[in-house]
Amino acid sequence: MKKLLFILMMMPIVILAQEKTVRGLISFNGEPLPGVNIIEKGTSNGVTTDFNGNYEIAVNSQATLVYSYLGFKTQELQVGESGTMNIVLEEDAQQLEGVEVQGFAGVVGRARKRTESVQSIPESVTALNSEGIEKNGINNVTNFAKLVPNLKLNSSQAAGINFLTIRGIPQIRNADAPVAFVIDGVTIPDPSLLNQELFDLALIEVVKGPQGALYGKNAIGGAINIYSKEPVNTTKNNLTLGYGNANALLTQFVSSGAIKKDKVFYRLSTQFKNFDGLLTNEFNDEKVDFSREFNARGQIIARITDNFKASATLQFIDVSGGAAYYSVNPTGNLFVDGFPGGALSPDPEDGNNVINHDEPGKSDIRNAFGNVSLEYTPGKVKIQSITSYNYVDRSLSGDLDFIPFDDFTQGETAETKTFNQELRLNNVASEGKINWSAGGFYQDIEKPFFQDGYNRDFDLNQLFYGIAADVINTTTTYALFGFIDYKITDKLTASAGFRYDNDTFKQEDHLSGDTFERSNDIVQPKASLSYQATENALIYANYGRGYRTGGFNPAVTDRFNRDFEDELTDNYELGFKTSMWNNRFILNGSAFYTNFSNQQQYIFDLDTFYPGNYNYDKSKIIGFELDAKLRLTKYLDLLANYGFVDSEITEGGTTGGVNGTATDLSAFNGKKTPFVPQNNFNIGLESSFALTEKVNFDGNINLNSTGKTYWDESNSDAFTTSAYQLLDARASVSFDNVKFTIWGNNILDKQYYTEYVPGSLFGGFDDFGWRGRPATYGASVSINF
Repeated sequence: MKKLLFILMMMPIVILAQEKTVRGLISFNGEPLPGVNIIEKGTSNGVTTDFNGNYEIAVNSQATLVYSYLGFKTQELQVGESGTMNIVLEEDAQQLEGVEVQGFAGVVGRARKRTESVQSIPESVTALNSEGIEKNGINNVTNFAKLVPNLKLNSSQAAGINFLTIRGIPQIRNADAPVAFVIDGVTIPDPSLLNQELFDLALIEVVKGPQGALYGKNAIGGAINIYSKEPVNTTKNNLTLGYGNANALLTQFVSSGAIKKDKVFYRLSTQFKNFDGLLTNEFNDEKVDFSREFNARGQIIARITDNFKASATLQFIDVSGGAAYYSVNPTGNLFVDGFPGGALSPDPEDGNNVINHDEPGKSDIRNAFGNVSLEYTPGKVKIQSITSYNYVDRSLSGDLDFIPFDDFTQGETAETKTFNQELRLNNVASEGKINWSAGGFYQDIEKPFFQDGYNRDFDLNQLFYGIAADVINTTTTYALFGFIDYKITDKLTASAGFRYDNDTFKQEDHLSGDTFERSNDIVQPKASLSYQATENALIYANYGRGYRTGGFNPAVTDRFNRDFEDELTDNYELGFKTSMWNNRFILNGSAFYTNFSNQQQYIFDLDTFYPGNYNYDKSKIIGFELDAKLRLTKYLDLLANYGFVDSEITEGGTTGGVNGTATDLSAFNGKKTPFVPQNNFNIGLESSFALTEKVNFDGNINLNSTGKTYWDESNSDAFTTSAYQLLDARASVSFDNVKFTIWGNNILDKQYYTEYVPGSLFGGFDDFGWRGRPATYGASVSINF
């Protein structure tokens, strides 16, 4: 009996001794390879390298690992004493010649904070790895959104003021974005950074539907993941120079290598861009849409031991540009009864697309970001600590009446100081049926905000200074989260997750001298069921709860209360992912229904000169999306996607309460939600082939359409923009270490508005619109050395 007890006690130790976690980097010519398959020979235990070529797998200590990737020689290596196995793959020309028409290479993402093939994730995901990012010229989220159904990002008014709409959920002024915005694993809560310049990237990815269980508050419509390229062991440098119309200058330099071979690596990425502008102010014949940006990022990774890695990132962004150059009354009457009058057509090609104001507009945004990550893998569990600090300073000044008279001007300054601390635990991929992750999160945000302006008293002909807002908003968050995948059978997988958030909001109002405070306790559950019907067909169903925080307004008016409420959604989704003809045809689709409570809206109260937000009681969203890739020939791909959304206010409710009188919003019952395009599509052609043995060609052309958009709650035709299409193209030729690229955006020079603001939102002002950028084009040369 004693021997039996001893054996039973020793069994876990023996089992643990037989298991080993192996990690490493797969590369070719010094560049990481994403999507490489690593299998423990003789088992079904396997993983895929991530977008930076990294992998991690728990195997038997005597295992043999098989490394395979299309176009490269398969390698089999036995696990050694060290837990690190860095592999350099070799090309296999015979393998490539043997495949008449290859399928699409596997794109990997981290939608569920674990590296997976996009085709195996039971979520609606669009992702591009570094090759796709470069081929499509993706340098901001706006460009990426063109390739994603039911996603739209526009910027207007000033640098850092962005409006993102996803699956019928819009972002409004002075409120948070409806997505979690994550850079290198760190949540960035300030929406002014949504459209920052992106370069030297390994992954850009959007996952749609509520993602609060994994990403926390404000991920009510999804999450956008961006990962930079990591430092490499081999010295690599790249210099890119570019020039385009409107004196568009580009200088970009990237350097990476080893500080200590196989142990400590660095990466330095810098970029400067200048654009003199294409839109002219008719008042002074000056360009108004100018911009200049400097961006620098430094990274260090230290592999201290086989199972302990430390990394640090520092980034600085400095942007300046034009501001407040809306089109207003260019062909109408300047004054009607002493106020701005005339009508601006929502169709900019009707001739009303003119900018004419007397006050020069200018905006600035500066950002400093630091991040330290520690990863320790003592066995089959990875422990990760992520500590970050993010500072944003934003300002704007300019006209407020947008006509050539000294009536109204505006100024605004805003800061965001964010400290994040997150602790994550997850199992290392193995042959087991369960994958899990868990952790805790702390965040502290401080946001000083100041808004002012001048207005003219027409009777006295004097200018008066007014402050619209002078507040400090703080948010403190404590959260716990967990997620688990369980393989019920080889084909059926169930997933469940939750996140508990405790949020405390506080506002110090320096105008009234009041202080406001409230707390939330929110649980965001998520559940999904996926069925691998065949090797190439996945069916899934998801449920998720979303939560976006409310806030405080500067006052009580007829149109809003002193605070506005948190948004809550319940989202239901059915989807499928398929690939056919040896991966030459990929078709993914999903349909969704969202039950929306307390949807937020923005208005400017002209009587009090206060901006504010309010809520509709109930809304609903119904929609679907399709995404397809077809390899027509060995040299030509067809890419297409389509998204449709019907977002409707079902119960407007009431808002405001001056002297006990609230504004009835029931007149908007049955109306479409403002700022939401009714549909969008993108259709494109891509080509990549060898011109000679040493010269390669890459090219693409994309037609993107933004559907009909209502800009006010009444859904009036006078405040509705029709669908418009933009055509972009890009081509490059590369040989040895040099690449030449030419590109054009909106090459048909389409006139369009990215924002149209009805005067009803401003209590009497006329309508005004924000012009989209005209045709831009240019060329660049890139040299690797």
